[in-house]
Amino acid sequence: PYTQTDAACVFERYVGDPVWRHYDALLDKSASRRDRELVVRFVTAIGNYDYLFDWSFGENGTLKVRFGASGMEEVQAVPAMQIGAEAASPKFGRMVAPRTVAVNHDHFFSFRLDMDVDGAQNSFVCDDIQTVTAKESPRTSFWSVESRTAKTEADAKMTLNIQQPALWRVINPHAKNFVGYPTSYEFKSHGNAVSLMRSDDFPQRRAGFTNYHLWVTPYQADERYAAGDYPNQSHGGSGLPAWTSQDRPIEDTDIVVWYTLGLHHVVRAEDWPV
Repeated sequence: PYTQTDAACVFERYVGDPVWRHYDALLDKSASRRDRELVVRFVTAIGNYDYLFDWSFGENGTLKVRFGASGMEEVQAVPAMQIGAEAASPKFGRMVAPRTVAVNHDHFFSFRLDMDVDGAQNSFVCDDIQTVTAKESPRTSFWSVESRTAKTEADAKMTLNIQQPALWRVINPHAKNFVGYPTSYEFKSHGNAVSLMRSDDFPQRRAGFTNYHLWVTPYQADERYAAGDYPNQSHGGSGLPAWTSQDRPIEDTDIVVWYTLGLHHVVRAEDWPV
């Protein structure tokens, strides 16, 4: 490890989209405001990959995290000059050049978010969106939102599921907005993945934080790394799986939210060489 100064850049930019827009049919007029954001960007090179992270602060109060990957693919040599000829395990990668196969792989990251919504006394709320059968109506169904507050760490292990949609929020139960709701920040996902490794595979044991898309823990100063302090030397189970096995209380206290972001990369020929 080493310290590198001046490693982040801060800039303002117009997004190119409206922060809001509306067409008024009575006046036959449109009104809109263009969006502008403040971006804090840093790039980290780890092995053959360069990872780019943008933390973007919007005028509408949103905080967006954008992630991108560049760099070089990891490849293996094969006898074949092109696809269709005899190649080594083509189902585990794709040819990107003669005698060159780029292997399938994953990228997973954990974001440690020390939330303080109007103060440190926070709770985690899951708003389940559920189908409700309609009665005494021409309609047969509609949907409603049922909120539940996580009491312990086990209650807050969350996995994205579009068949069972839910909103994930950190609230301050002691602060109210102008219509009486507890102030909160909502987490929105714009794409993710789940690990496809077996639970007994040693990379999966070491990266146990990928078991869930979201975890919540009570704040502890020494709990900083989702896979534990020494993942490359661990026997697995360190970090979030070990901490949350205590099933500590997380209601109305200082909490930390851990968000897991992942993607499966099936390499294209256009991804090579950079």
